[in-house]
Amino acid sequence: NLRATATRLLGYLSGSKLLIVLVLVSLVLGSGAMLASSYLLKPLINDYIVPGDFSGLFRMLLLMGGIMLVGIGASYTQSRLTVMLAQKTVNRIRRDLFNKMQDLELRYFDTHTHGELMSRFTNDVDNIQMMLEQSLTQMMSSILSFGGSIVLMIILSPILFGVTLVLLILMMVISLKIGGKSRVYFMRQQKLLGQLNGHIEESIGGLKEIKVFNHEQATGRE
Repeated sequence: NLRATATRLLGYLSGSKLLIVLVLVSLVLGSGAMLASSYLLKPLINDYIVPGDFSGLFRMLLLMGGIMLVGIGASYTQSRLTVMLAQKTVNRIRRDLFNKMQDLELRYFDTHTHGELMSRFTNDVDNIQMMLEQSLTQMMSSILSFGGSIVLMIILSPILFGVTLVLLILMMVISLKIGGKSRVYFMRQQKLLGQLNGHIEESIGGLKEIKVFNHEQATGRE
Protein backbone atom coordinates (compact mmCIF):
# COMPACT_ATOMS: atom_id res chain seq x y z
CA ASN A 1 0.00 0.00 0.00
CA LEU A 2 2.14 2.82 -1.34
CA ARG A 3 -0.15 5.65 -0.24
CA ALA A 4 -0.49 4.44 3.36
CA THR A 5 3.25 3.77 3.61
CA ALA A 6 4.16 7.22 2.24
CA THR A 7 1.67 8.89 4.58
CA ARG A 8 3.12 7.10 7.60
CA LEU A 9 6.69 8.00 6.61
CA LEU A 10 5.69 11.64 6.15
CA GLY A 11 4.25 11.52 9.64
CA TYR A 12 7.62 10.41 11.00
CA LEU A 13 9.47 13.01 8.92
CA SER A 14 7.19 15.82 10.13
CA GLY A 15 9.05 15.78 13.45
CA SER A 16 12.17 17.17 11.72
CA LYS A 17 10.77 20.04 9.66
CA LEU A 18 13.85 22.24 10.00
CA LEU A 19 16.14 19.48 8.71
CA ILE A 20 13.78 18.85 5.79
CA VAL A 21 13.84 22.54 4.83
CA LEU A 22 17.64 22.66 5.03
CA VAL A 23 17.94 19.48 2.93
CA LEU A 24 15.61 20.94 0.28
CA VAL A 25 17.57 24.21 0.19
CA SER A 26 20.83 22.28 -0.20
CA LEU A 27 19.32 20.18 -2.99
CA VAL A 28 18.16 23.27 -4.86
CA LEU A 29 21.55 24.95 -4.48
CA GLY A 30 23.44 21.84 -5.59
CA SER A 31 21.24 21.22 -8.62
CA GLY A 32 21.23 24.91 -9.54
CA ALA A 33 25.02 25.08 -9.35
CA MET A 34 25.36 22.05 -11.61
CA LEU A 35 22.94 23.48 -14.18
CA ALA A 36 24.54 26.94 -14.04
CA SER A 37 28.04 25.57 -14.61
CA SER A 38 26.75 23.55 -17.57
CA TYR A 39 25.00 26.58 -19.09
CA LEU A 40 28.09 28.77 -18.74
CA LEU A 41 30.02 26.50 -21.10
CA LYS A 42 28.25 28.11 -24.06
CA PRO A 43 29.33 31.73 -23.38
CA LEU A 44 32.69 30.46 -22.20
CA ILE A 45 33.43 29.04 -25.65
CA ASN A 46 31.54 31.48 -27.89
CA ASP A 47 32.37 34.73 -26.12
CA TYR A 48 35.83 34.16 -24.72
CA ILE A 49 37.71 31.16 -26.16
CA VAL A 50 36.81 31.69 -29.84
CA PRO A 51 37.47 35.48 -29.82
CA GLY A 52 40.63 34.96 -27.77
CA ASP A 53 39.57 37.11 -24.82
CA PHE A 54 41.79 35.44 -22.23
CA SER A 55 41.27 38.05 -19.52
CA GLY A 56 37.49 37.56 -19.79
CA LEU A 57 38.05 33.81 -19.94
CA PHE A 58 39.96 33.96 -16.65
CA ARG A 59 37.13 35.88 -14.98
CA MET A 60 34.57 33.41 -16.33
CA LEU A 61 36.63 30.48 -15.06
CA LEU A 62 36.75 32.07 -11.62
CA LEU A 63 32.96 32.48 -11.74
CA MET A 64 32.47 28.86 -12.75
CA GLY A 65 34.87 27.75 -10.03
CA GLY A 66 32.90 29.72 -7.44
CA ILE A 67 29.63 28.20 -8.62
CA MET A 68 31.11 24.71 -8.47
CA LEU A 69 32.40 25.32 -4.95
CA VAL A 70 28.91 26.38 -3.91
CA GLY A 71 27.54 23.20 -5.47
CA ILE A 72 30.12 21.03 -3.71
CA GLY A 73 29.39 22.69 -0.37
CA ALA A 74 25.65 22.30 -0.88
CA SER A 75 26.03 18.61 -1.81
CA TYR A 76 28.19 17.94 1.24
CA THR A 77 25.74 19.76 3.52
CA GLN A 78 22.81 17.91 1.98
CA SER A 79 24.52 14.54 2.54
CA ARG A 80 25.28 15.27 6.20
CA LEU A 81 21.79 16.60 6.90
CA THR A 82 20.16 13.68 5.09
CA VAL A 83 22.05 11.18 7.24
CA MET A 84 20.94 13.02 10.39
CA LEU A 85 17.34 13.11 9.17
CA ALA A 86 17.34 9.42 8.28
CA GLN A 87 18.87 8.36 11.60
CA LYS A 88 16.36 10.38 13.61
CA THR A 89 13.45 9.01 11.61
CA VAL A 90 14.63 5.41 11.83
CA ASN A 91 15.21 5.82 15.57
CA ARG A 92 11.54 6.83 15.96
CA ILE A 93 10.43 3.90 13.82
CA ARG A 94 12.45 1.37 15.84
CA ARG A 95 11.18 2.85 19.10
CA ASP A 96 7.55 2.61 17.98
CA LEU A 97 8.18 -0.88 16.62
CA PHE A 98 9.61 -1.99 19.96
CA ASN A 99 6.66 -0.48 21.84
CA LYS A 100 4.29 -2.25 19.47
CA MET A 101 6.00 -5.55 20.19
CA GLN A 102 5.36 -5.08 23.91
CA ASP A 103 1.60 -4.85 23.30
CA LEU A 104 1.26 -7.90 21.05
CA GLU A 105 -0.34 -11.09 22.33
CA LEU A 106 1.81 -14.12 23.09
CA ARG A 107 0.23 -16.15 20.28
CA TYR A 108 1.78 -13.71 17.78
CA PHE A 109 5.24 -14.72 18.96
CA ASP A 110 4.23 -18.38 18.90
CA THR A 111 3.22 -18.14 15.24
CA HIS A 112 6.24 -16.08 14.07
CA THR A 113 9.85 -17.16 14.34
CA HIS A 114 12.40 -15.07 16.22
CA GLY A 115 14.44 -14.55 13.08
CA GLU A 116 11.47 -13.16 11.19
CA LEU A 117 10.76 -10.70 14.00
CA MET A 118 14.43 -9.70 14.08
CA SER A 119 14.29 -9.10 10.33
CA ARG A 120 11.66 -6.40 10.94
CA PHE A 121 14.10 -4.47 13.14
CA THR A 122 17.16 -5.02 10.94
CA ASN A 123 16.60 -5.65 7.23
CA ASP A 124 13.26 -3.87 6.79
CA VAL A 125 14.17 -0.81 8.85
CA ASP A 126 17.62 -0.65 7.24
CA ASN A 127 15.94 -0.52 3.83
CA ILE A 128 13.88 2.45 5.03
CA GLN A 129 17.06 4.17 6.20
CA MET A 130 18.80 3.54 2.88
CA MET A 131 15.75 4.90 1.06
CA LEU A 132 15.82 8.10 3.13
CA GLU A 133 19.59 8.54 2.90
CA GLN A 134 20.09 7.70 -0.78
CA SER A 135 17.09 6.87 -2.95
CA LEU A 136 14.79 9.70 -1.86
CA THR A 137 17.39 12.46 -2.10
CA GLN A 138 18.71 11.10 -5.39
CA MET A 139 15.19 11.06 -6.79
CA MET A 140 14.53 14.66 -5.71
CA SER A 141 17.90 15.80 -7.04
CA SER A 142 17.22 14.02 -10.34
CA ILE A 143 13.81 15.69 -10.61
CA LEU A 144 15.34 19.13 -10.07
CA SER A 145 18.17 18.47 -12.50
CA PHE A 146 15.74 17.00 -15.02
CA GLY A 147 13.44 20.02 -14.87
CA GLY A 148 16.33 22.44 -15.13
CA SER A 149 17.86 20.52 -18.03
CA ILE A 150 14.56 20.67 -19.92
CA VAL A 151 14.44 24.45 -19.48
CA LEU A 152 18.04 24.80 -20.67
CA MET A 153 17.40 22.57 -23.70
CA ILE A 154 14.35 24.62 -24.68
CA ILE A 155 16.42 27.81 -24.43
CA LEU A 156 19.48 26.47 -26.24
CA SER A 157 17.96 24.14 -28.86
CA PRO A 158 14.21 23.46 -29.20
CA ILE A 159 14.88 20.83 -31.90
CA LEU A 160 17.23 18.92 -29.62
CA PHE A 161 14.60 19.14 -26.88
CA GLY A 162 11.98 17.60 -29.19
CA VAL A 163 14.22 14.62 -29.98
CA THR A 164 15.09 14.18 -26.31
CA LEU A 165 11.44 14.40 -25.30
CA VAL A 166 10.51 11.41 -27.47
CA LEU A 167 13.28 9.34 -25.91
CA LEU A 168 12.30 10.44 -22.41
CA ILE A 169 8.68 9.41 -22.92
CA LEU A 170 9.84 6.00 -24.13
CA MET A 171 12.16 5.62 -21.13
CA MET A 172 9.40 6.61 -18.70
CA VAL A 173 7.00 4.03 -20.14
CA ILE A 174 9.61 1.30 -19.87
CA SER A 175 10.61 2.39 -16.34
CA LEU A 176 7.00 2.32 -15.13
CA LYS A 177 6.50 -1.20 -16.43
CA ILE A 178 9.76 -2.45 -14.95
CA GLY A 179 9.11 -0.63 -11.65
CA GLY A 180 5.69 -2.24 -11.25
CA LYS A 181 7.14 -5.71 -11.67
CA SER A 182 10.21 -5.07 -9.52
CA ARG A 183 8.06 -3.94 -6.58
CA VAL A 184 6.32 -7.32 -6.54
CA TYR A 185 9.63 -9.17 -6.58
CA PHE A 186 11.08 -6.90 -3.91
CA MET A 187 8.15 -7.65 -1.57
CA ARG A 188 8.63 -11.36 -2.23
CA GLN A 189 12.36 -11.03 -1.56
CA GLN A 190 11.78 -9.35 1.81
CA LYS A 191 9.26 -12.02 2.80
CA LEU A 192 11.65 -14.83 1.90
CA LEU A 193 14.47 -13.02 3.70
CA GLY A 194 12.39 -12.94 6.88
CA GLN A 195 11.64 -16.65 6.53
CA LEU A 196 15.32 -17.40 5.97
CA ASN A 197 16.34 -15.41 9.04
CA GLY A 198 13.68 -17.20 11.04
CA HIS A 199 14.94 -20.61 9.90
CA ILE A 200 18.54 -19.72 10.72
CA GLU A 201 17.62 -18.33 14.13
CA GLU A 202 15.55 -21.37 15.03
CA SER A 203 18.23 -23.76 13.78
CA ILE A 204 21.04 -22.10 15.75
CA GLY A 205 18.91 -21.62 18.85
CA GLY A 206 17.73 -25.25 18.76
CA LEU A 207 21.01 -26.79 17.64
CA LYS A 208 21.12 -29.21 20.59
CA GLU A 209 17.60 -30.48 19.89
CA ILE A 210 18.45 -30.96 16.21
CA LYS A 211 21.49 -33.01 17.17
CA VAL A 212 19.65 -35.10 19.78
CA PHE A 213 16.77 -36.06 17.47
CA ASN A 214 18.98 -36.45 14.33
CA HIS A 215 17.15 -33.74 12.37
CA GLU A 216 20.20 -32.44 10.51
CA GLN A 217 19.02 -33.57 7.08
CA ALA A 218 15.42 -32.48 7.68
CA THR A 219 16.60 -29.05 8.80
CA GLY A 220 18.84 -28.74 5.74
CA ARG A 221 15.94 -29.57 3.39
CA GLU A 222 13.80 -26.82 4.97
